[in-house]
Amino acid sequence: MRLLTLSRTTFLTLCILLLSACGGTDDQVTTNPNDPVEPEPSELTVSASVGLDVSLDEGNFLLTIPANAVSQSTEVTYEKNVLDDANALLNIISDIHVLTPNTASFSNLITITIKIPDDYQLGGQLFIVSQSGDSWAVIENSYVEDGFVSAQVNTLGTYAIIMQRNEAFADIGPTCDINATEQSVRFIHVADLHARFGYEEQYFSRIKAYYNQALAQTPHTLFTNGGDDYEKGTVAEQLSQGSATEEAIKAMQFDLRVVGNHDYAWGPEKLLSYSQDDSAIVLASNTRYEGEQLQDFAAVGFAKVQVGCVTLGVFGMTSVPWNELDEPIDDEPIPDFIKQFKMSWQWQQIALSIVSQYQDDVDYMVMLSHLGEGLDIDMATDVTGIDLVLGGHTHGGESYTTLENGSVVIQPDFYARGITDVTLTFNTQDKTSPTINYNTIETDSVAELDEPTKLAIDEIMGRYAPDADTEIAISENYPSNLELAEITALAAVHTSNITAALLNPDLVQKRWTPGTLTQEDFHKAYYVERQPSNTPGFNSVYAVTVSGTNLNSMFASQPDWFLLKPDEIQADSNYRVALFKGAALNPELFFNGVTFSNVEVISEAWWLLDQYARFRTSQCLYLDTDNQLFSCNEQNNITVWNFDDENNPLIADYGPSVLSYFDPENTLWGPDKTQYKTTTAFSIEDLNDGPSGVMAFTDHSPTQGLLLTLNTQANGDYADQGMVSDYTIIMDLYWPIEGKDIYRPIIQANTTDYLTDDADIFIDPSGGYGQATSDSGYFGSTEPETWHRVAFVFYTAPVNGAYEIYIDGELVGVKEDGEINSRWALTQAALLFADNNYETEPGYLNALLYAGRAMTRDEIKSMGNAQSKLSFEPATRVLSQTIERHYQAAPEIKPNAWLEQRNKFFNSGPETVNN
Repeated sequence: MRLLTLSRTTFLTLCILLLSACGGTDDQVTTNPNDPVEPEPSELTVSASVGLDVSLDEGNFLLTIPANAVSQSTEVTYEKNVLDDANALLNIISDIHVLTPNTASFSNLITITIKIPDDYQLGGQLFIVSQSGDSWAVIENSYVEDGFVSAQVNTLGTYAIIMQRNEAFADIGPTCDINATEQSVRFIHVADLHARFGYEEQYFSRIKAYYNQALAQTPHTLFTNGGDDYEKGTVAEQLSQGSATEEAIKAMQFDLRVVGNHDYAWGPEKLLSYSQDDSAIVLASNTRYEGEQLQDFAAVGFAKVQVGCVTLGVFGMTSVPWNELDEPIDDEPIPDFIKQFKMSWQWQQIALSIVSQYQDDVDYMVMLSHLGEGLDIDMATDVTGIDLVLGGHTHGGESYTTLENGSVVIQPDFYARGITDVTLTFNTQDKTSPTINYNTIETDSVAELDEPTKLAIDEIMGRYAPDADTEIAISENYPSNLELAEITALAAVHTSNITAALLNPDLVQKRWTPGTLTQEDFHKAYYVERQPSNTPGFNSVYAVTVSGTNLNSMFASQPDWFLLKPDEIQADSNYRVALFKGAALNPELFFNGVTFSNVEVISEAWWLLDQYARFRTSQCLYLDTDNQLFSCNEQNNITVWNFDDENNPLIADYGPSVLSYFDPENTLWGPDKTQYKTTTAFSIEDLNDGPSGVMAFTDHSPTQGLLLTLNTQANGDYADQGMVSDYTIIMDLYWPIEGKDIYRPIIQANTTDYLTDDADIFIDPSGGYGQATSDSGYFGSTEPETWHRVAFVFYTAPVNGAYEIYIDGELVGVKEDGEINSRWALTQAALLFADNNYETEPGYLNALLYAGRAMTRDEIKSMGNAQSKLSFEPATRVLSQTIERHYQAAPEIKPNAWLEQRNKFFNSGPETVNN
């Protein structure tokens, strides 16, 4: 047992004694009806043969003494004392229960059980304690169950419930320099990382590299995380059921992190594992774990961190859960996230308790918060003693607020896109009111990658999600939200026995662009947010059974949703209908008067798309249309020029298209102003694999340029107008430094109005390629006097047109705002390096490829960077055969082990937050 000494006597008790002494014998005392009245003692008898099992204090105190615990009948007296202020200061939270005589002992253990008060809100772990003199001793075998705390003892005595906060202690950085007059404490803070570790941008590796730089500059630097590590990021989390994210977060080696609302997503077992971190102190100050093994939950309510000469106090808060409608649950009663973890939503009361308990032991109090900016400001305003709030949860970008009381509230960026850098400089004499230096850094701007973190994350991705970026399918078009909902409905039909679907297109989170599709693309379309926690995502697909009459009523209720239905609906027949989760579990909110039966989950929406996409590709079909994939037919529509033949430089190496000089005025300028030599002869940089024959083109006038005659079939959205809507142009380009500071034309789609029509694709002074439109249109960054292989892939359409830009085989940008319409479609030809107002400069062209179709990302990647030869061989059926193998060997998403176990007990009941 652990001893706790009674150290403070309340002023209130003293006042009561003084007032009593002042009164005379004739003084009348009026009883306050609101004052608690101590009950009369209860006389109890313990039978030797039967023992005693009794409920006292209206069920708030239970005493169980087994048979044969005493050798003869024994009298026991029970009395309750109302909790007083002196004991409340020691974190006693219940009334005090007294069993006498204290000299009685038992040969078998007896059980003391005390009800947790209904208004208890302060978190922490709860134990039964016994009083001895002025001290309380914790009974280590205490356990919490169904709102009661129980413990086994072998003597009578005075018992109560005590709240003890789990605490952690750490020393970070060099020890205190007693001769220093000031010392800095620096925080590198991030929040709402949301599993963004598997992205090509290498966000986690850049963040860790920046922290390492800060630590080298400021030895007293803390690496902090404001919570929400799980969900809405890489598909690796889904395939690993949370394990990949946990491993990635622990690889970051934070010093302090708080549990966010999304971090409960994968259930009790995963949360217990997530809380155990060899590097970080994990904080959860408004969470109380009531599982059987208390030591398995390593999150603490308070941390004291010694940072050189400065002692920091740190506590952490978690926000409310969200429901299957993707809405926060703000109305009372607010449920817990998951079973065994009791939550308190009285954040201010908890903060007051923590500050009161620890403020004399620390120099500076920090709240590591996942409450959001508004609640953070309220808390720091109302709770005196909170000096700094390092926040999370808002998803509103960075903010820095200084309150009237001097407290500072900081909200960082989210999705790993930004880093908050805060330095506090303390006067080591009083350690109050430090000066603060605040900076925010875009993660992309950090050039260095932390190699150990990168290697760890590469290994995690390779182990859990080897197919995350595999080309699984190809989209011919750029689907709208409604069209994507249609594809989702068809995917549900493919994998289940539904006969109809009604899907809300507003639940599509990110549309994909035309071209290659991967698992990550499907997951981005429907990011998984397991709401309520430890249940399927709010946009997972469910199946329900309804009558034909109700099915028609459902269709009429939601005319803007995507509808997939049988040709004929019989009023008395039953139909299995696919719905998103929110509508499936809440029919009254969406379908007036309709009820469902046989409600069951089919799968997460992204997983349905993955399985359906593999099937479509194995059948040589686009995912979104019934057209055959180009990789599955023999049509030759790709032409390549390498300009190696000085005698016939414009003759194609192969393919049907033709390249010639654009010369509408018959000036014969082309052979005169265009040269063909090797890079060596031109005294310019060789290609990556050595010298090559190249074209040197001049600064063309409006009636000059290269004319690309297509000789390929019309296709895509403008096929009925005889236009090539979807196409690819690839060039190996080298620009002299002299023309660096101006825009230079690359492609002009209009070959008729060339004197008045501007070019349609340019290179800008930064070396980016594209076209200035209403939003970002230039992508990538290239240097002059360097060879680059640049690819342009077009999907033109009246609505939802797009283009992609690749540099050296890597996708650098997608123009997806729907403006890429018939202006960029090709009729019979295209102009290269031509413009209507002389915005042209000389340059060099090593190779050119034109395809009368949109090439896939993998095809472009296979051609790599600029080489002396550009070559491409259409791999007939290779894509479909590869995907067929993937389809046959596609990994299963294993059921959540905790959910399986839970369903044994809860499968007959409705889905709730506590399950």
